[in-house]
Amino acid sequence: MKSLSWVPNALTLGNLLGGAVVCWAAASGEFLGQALLWDSAGVDMALATQLVAVVWMLAMLCDAFDGWAARKLGVDGELGVQLDSLADVVTGGLAPAMVAMRLFQDDGGPGLTWVMFASLGVAAAAAYRLARFNVTAESGDGDTRFEGLPAPAAGIFWMGVMLAWGELQGGPDVLLPVAFAWLGLVVVPLAMVSTRKMWGLKGFGKEPDVDTWRGVLIPSIVGVAVGTWFGLGSVFLAVPLCLLLYLGLAMATTPQGSAG
Repeated sequence: MKSLSWVPNALTLGNLLGGAVVCWAAASGEFLGQALLWDSAGVDMALATQLVAVVWMLAMLCDAFDGWAARKLGVDGELGVQLDSLADVVTGGLAPAMVAMRLFQDDGGPGLTWVMFASLGVAAAAAYRLARFNVTAESGDGDTRFEGLPAPAAGIFWMGVMLAWGELQGGPDVLLPVAFAWLGLVVVPLAMVSTRKMWGLKGFGKEPDVDTWRGVLIPSIVGVAVGTWFGLGSVFLAVPLCLLLYLGLAMATTPQGSAG
């Protein structure tokens, strides 16, 4: 079965390379995502950011399934754990940082400001969180609790901000994703380096009290998505908003006395 170890490793590398493409798309072209277009003539930023999001989402799907594949094939090991963390640094740290910097720059800001440097805090926080994860030998496979916001969540947050920014660009409501972007520069890095425990979305049936809060979160996410669609003009705004909702709920309802 060890000969099949290439399967989960290939998925992990897919995660890393997808994040690298997102970084390239953020750094290249006249606007974010232009590099992914065959012909950018007459194409607005909304479509370009959606293409970037597709690549980003595929990378995250690879991240979601690499551990599952390793366990199913019986080839999980230390190499896969380390490789997975290296990939998450790219998709959950460097990619969000570069997307954040490009969004602020495309909004008319100069190249090097304190906002750009603040964006790098997302990458630094992700690297720190993942290093701490490896050193303390945390395992998210069977546990329902973990310490600090996982790095991939930063990718999800900034993907939502990017999509909403592209969709609302040029209109008065673009201030909404800008506001979330500012929150993302402060709240997301602090949540990643935090030592506060929180429950995850996996592990249904293991802890009834946690399942209760998960049951509260799921319909809340649906309600937020519907509300942002009809009330704010962009369903993509629900992504960062729901992540912040989860973060607050999980931190507030997780006992801090014992490690998970």
